[in-house]
Amino acid sequence: MMYRFFRGLFALIGLIVVVVAAGGGYLAYKAWDREEPVSDTIVLNLDLDQDLAEYVPADPLSEALFARTESLRDVVDALDRARMDPRVKGVVARLGGDQIGTGKAQEIRAAVERFRASDRFAFAFSHSFGELGPGDRSYYMASGFERIWLQPVGLVGLTGVSASVPFARGALDELNITPELRHREEYKSFMNTFTEKGFTEPHREMMEALIGDLEGQLVSGIAQGRGMDPAALRQLIDRGPFLDREAVAAKLVDQIGYFDEVRSAALARAGAGAELIDGADYLRSAGRPHVSGPTIAVIYGTGSIQSGKTGVDPLSGGTSMGSEDMVEAFDKAAADPQVRAILFRIDSGGGSAVASETIRRSLVKAREAGKPVIVSMGEAAASGGYWIAMNADRIVAQPGTLTGSIGVVAGKMVTSGLWDRFGIEWGEISKGAHASMWSSLTPYSDTESQRLDAILDDIYGAFVRNVAEARRLPVTSVRDIAKGRVWTGAQAKALGLVDELGDMDTALGFARQAAGLAQDAAVTVEIFPKPDSPFRQVVDLVTGASEARTAAATQAMLARFQPLLRELAPLVRDPAAETLTMPPTGLTR
Repeated sequence: MMYRFFRGLFALIGLIVVVVAAGGGYLAYKAWDREEPVSDTIVLNLDLDQDLAEYVPADPLSEALFARTESLRDVVDALDRARMDPRVKGVVARLGGDQIGTGKAQEIRAAVERFRASDRFAFAFSHSFGELGPGDRSYYMASGFERIWLQPVGLVGLTGVSASVPFARGALDELNITPELRHREEYKSFMNTFTEKGFTEPHREMMEALIGDLEGQLVSGIAQGRGMDPAALRQLIDRGPFLDREAVAAKLVDQIGYFDEVRSAALARAGAGAELIDGADYLRSAGRPHVSGPTIAVIYGTGSIQSGKTGVDPLSGGTSMGSEDMVEAFDKAAADPQVRAILFRIDSGGGSAVASETIRRSLVKAREAGKPVIVSMGEAAASGGYWIAMNADRIVAQPGTLTGSIGVVAGKMVTSGLWDRFGIEWGEISKGAHASMWSSLTPYSDTESQRLDAILDDIYGAFVRNVAEARRLPVTSVRDIAKGRVWTGAQAKALGLVDELGDMDTALGFARQAAGLAQDAAVTVEIFPKPDSPFRQVVDLVTGASEARTAAATQAMLARFQPLLRELAPLVRDPAAETLTMPPTGLTR
């Protein structure tokens, strides 16, 4: 026994030494690589062809052991740092895959416009804006660039905006599965995927309003970027998609060419000795922007909201938002005397109401401690994502951010019919009138239904009251704009659910103001919670002491397998950004 103990101890020590050595060597390389001189004339090279995570933790250990994915923050920081660097003359971006959502596309486009406003050029290149598929959002991004290049035989898949919503009730009926789901109120469409065979009237009304507003944003953005009349552009869109030569004739594309030709043109425009440098390499060498001046804390809340620790969704490669980690981040930022204000970046379609309330309370406590909180909404801040935002000093959303969904849905799937079909019998013994309330084997009894309705009414009532108090709106007005309805950011601003339209840079300006600084004052942006030291990360990873650190490493590893996982995963996603979560005890959103 003693022999085994010491053998295990020495093995652990050996593993720690190996990992520390590998990590130390990697960090030494990173330090050397950061100091490596670059050309005095730079053209930034960005890959916007694939979807981008909102934020990837700056985790040296994960970078050493796994491939690290690029994030939206990396792209925006590279552009913002480059526009202040006299060595950088322009940017070339490859795009066209149309996998970046509307909110992120608007974030990137705003960063490109800031870059261009600093008297630098910006070229967009695409093999094809949607190859035999839609390319509207990627083309919308490209229209913010100075010139658009398209490879020969490529297409411009500019065809308008549409959304497809699955309705699985027929399949569930075939399987003898009965959805027992309830919602508050009629626009809360998440459960419709399982309870309906088509659109309800409120669901259709909401989707038509969302698609109509998003289409308007698409048209106005492209028209402004390409110098076109919106009405003429709409007529043009009805003729799409476009062949390469048709796109040039329609002035949607400036030039046909290959990437090596774009590269040569950009380097020639930049001047003698120019080099094309990837955005990630540039950031590693030049450093991120916002590294001097008073501190603004940035807290990222991304993914489905859940109680406990932040985790990893292996199907999407993204993180869930754990209430414990969010509370820790707010508490540490509030207690840090160097922090002047907090910028809370949210990208979430919702999740647990209880976890959402926990996070909301931590935001309120930070404000009570004297730290202003500014919310920046990304792709979505719906349902629980709006719950955690509503008490901020100011809320900033992109025009295309999916916002609101002030409502709740809960219930379960009754699977007894499915088991009967396969001749599987379940024996169940319980004591207590409602002991089987959350069991998937039995439908709700009358009294269980009453308790479920009471829970839904209480959560919905609290949601409405909290929004009314936080946003200084009459309760009756909030009830009219709630009902589980999802709005675009532009619609939400008109209704008083959002204060300003803009990107994270806009929100940072308001954070400066809230901290008593000039809107363009130099600030240090610091992510909370602060990362542990590299040695602490190694020890935690080896000993299993840090779930969050292990999750970060796992996320980076899983990113390699995302394409395969997406193909295999039977995901059901509502265009209003609500995703199915089915804990053993039921369903809540």
